[in-house]
Amino acid sequence: MKIPKVFRPILGLMIGAILFLVGIAVLSATFVLAYKFVAFAKPYVTEVFTDIIHHLATLLPL
Repeated sequence: MKIPKVFRPILGLMIGAILFLVGIAVLSATFVLAYKFVAFAKPYVTEVFTDIIHHLATLLPL
């Protein structure tokens, strides 16, 4: 099936717009997942840092 020359620029713009929207959706999903991962890992990371500081404070009294 041959596409007429008149519709090629319109088709190119439509494909470009669709790819642009897909790119925005992928980036949005990536940032949402990263935010959820950070929110999930925050208590564990703070606990590890608290334990490290506690161990250092007991080993090296000031």
